[in-house]
Amino acid sequence: MRVEIVKKMPYIIQSLGLVIAYLAAAKIGLVFGTVSSSAMIFWPPGGIALAALLLGGVRFLPAVFVAAFLTAKIVDAPAIFALGFSFGSALETFAGFFLLRRFGNVDLSLNRLRDLALLILLGSLIPSATSAILVPLALLKANMISSEMLPDVMWQWWRADVLGIAFFTPIVLVFANRKSKFFKSSRAWEMAALWVASIVIGQSVFLGWHLPGIPRDQQLGLTWVFPLLVWAGLRTGRRNTALIQLLFLSQVLAGAYLQTGYFSDDFARYGLANFWMFAMMLAVAGMALAILSTLQRKAMHQIALNAKVSAVSNEGIVIVDANGNIVDVNPAFTMLTGYTRDEVLGQNPRLLKSGKQSSEFFADMWKALIEVGHWEGELWNRRKDGVAYLEKLAIYTLKDEHGKVANRIGIFSDITQSRAEQETVAHHAQHDFLTNLPNRMLFRDRFKQQLALAKRNGKKFAVIYIDLDKFKPVNDKLGHQIGDQLLVAVAEKLKLQVREVDTVSRFGGDEFAILLSEVMTRNDVTNLAGKILLALNQPFFLDGNIINISGSLGIAMYPDDGSEMESLMSKADAAMYRAKHNGSNTYCWCGEYA
Repeated sequence: MRVEIVKKMPYIIQSLGLVIAYLAAAKIGLVFGTVSSSAMIFWPPGGIALAALLLGGVRFLPAVFVAAFLTAKIVDAPAIFALGFSFGSALETFAGFFLLRRFGNVDLSLNRLRDLALLILLGSLIPSATSAILVPLALLKANMISSEMLPDVMWQWWRADVLGIAFFTPIVLVFANRKSKFFKSSRAWEMAALWVASIVIGQSVFLGWHLPGIPRDQQLGLTWVFPLLVWAGLRTGRRNTALIQLLFLSQVLAGAYLQTGYFSDDFARYGLANFWMFAMMLAVAGMALAILSTLQRKAMHQIALNAKVSAVSNEGIVIVDANGNIVDVNPAFTMLTGYTRDEVLGQNPRLLKSGKQSSEFFADMWKALIEVGHWEGELWNRRKDGVAYLEKLAIYTLKDEHGKVANRIGIFSDITQSRAEQETVAHHAQHDFLTNLPNRMLFRDRFKQQLALAKRNGKKFAVIYIDLDKFKPVNDKLGHQIGDQLLVAVAEKLKLQVREVDTVSRFGGDEFAILLSEVMTRNDVTNLAGKILLALNQPFFLDGNIINISGSLGIAMYPDDGSEMESLMSKADAAMYRAKHNGSNTYCWCGEYA
């Protein structure tokens, strides 16, 4: 039990803090915003309660109910009104929370004007109707107002809640956002000047202070306030703008309460209606300007960042207009293509065309750009010096607000060297390093392809295994260097005996293999085996040495000797060893003796 209480302590403390903040804000509303015994012109607790739920979740709703109930009991309200007021306040807060979460998708950092507009609409204007209905009905039930007063009280109550939420919820959210900066040392003098001007002008306009040099019958008006609000919003950020808003609101309330300054007679004559309009304008305009300024600064920063990235990028960047003419390139473009910026501005990217791509290639590219707005692939272009290069290119389409193409951006890099390196690595992985013949892995891959083709088309093919006779004495007597030269010479002779569609492979040591594609009869293979034996019997002249060797061949044919790769290769290998056992310099068919 004690452990559970300890775990809930942060929530309990936060709920207690919310109750205290609610009661403090309620005291301000009761003292400065009451226009009659049953209605107020603004209700700050509503804004604090909604901000608490948006930041902490619906778990703080009980704290809102308790705080509202305590507020009603502090003013000695009847129990029925206290319950109605508590229920109405909690329901209003929950309604705003639900609407914003369900339909608003609001960023609580208020980084967009859309977020502020939705907060006022879904969090203030609509939900306030619930409290504006339930609370006056509770007043009526408690005999605190008459039925004739009900519509006017509902109207007053709705305005009070709307202003409280529209003014205070954005301020709480802005200060709750830890990413938002309040003070910038580079603007210290500007902020100090803004605050001095705001305090002095606010005191003069709202509290009737007389400023030197201004006749007493020509006091400053509201036209002096809004430039300060614009200054704060555009130059000093959302947090400082929120504080300036609070300063002006405090001065307005104090002036109205003391019946001095611009709104001195608004309480008596208009029930603070003019104050309500001014406060709403103050809340919306100030925060909206601050958001616009933030968006502008972010946009300018992003533009500068993009320009910097473009300038230092190793990838070439080219931007064309809707007609396909180049409007800008980055330094990497010049480095990769050899063309300067001035040389290509207004030109079509076709000036880089190498002629290696077909018209169908570009037709497919444009089809993708038109249908999808994006294309990515590889193509050959040509530099200013005439050298062709392979580039990896991505093209993105930018459209205007009407959905029409405004620009296209191409981002490319030269992959000629890397592709050559990849192909070299791939070649070495599949070819014998000494003879450059396909190795065992590539041979097996081609064998599988030939087997699948033969099965599909009903064709025949054969495999010949070759082992050199008398090769070891050459290695032992003349050395490995001559032995290697001999293997290379053998590889060249074997390639001369076969067609281009056939594959000659070295498996290692002095073992070779030949894959014969689409043979008609066994005699075709036998004739080739005889030619190979004859070629191997011819003397090899290497570094002044006359070398005589021969070969032992094993042959297997599909489908006569097997229908699977492992079976055919195993039988060809066994036939080769039978040929060597039978005296070498001969060939042996699978299942036969030479």
